[in-house]
Amino acid sequence: MMQSTEVTICLMTYNRPKMLEEAIRSILAQSWENFSLVILDNASTLDYQDVLDKFSDERISYIRHETN
Repeated sequence: MMQSTEVTICLMTYNRPKMLEEAIRSILAQSWENFSLVILDNASTLDYQDVLDKFSDERISYIRHETN
């Protein structure tokens, strides 16, 4: 089956790196592949770089807001 409609998934996060990793893994495990994942960080005080480095998928983008 050809997937022609792209879906954008917006995933909001704040100071939950373990939960973020689980959420990303869950999204990537879905059968639908024609999507983009936008992670919106609401000015977390924790570093997400270790989590983000685990995923080398061009469908994932990360935006960090400077203020909550």
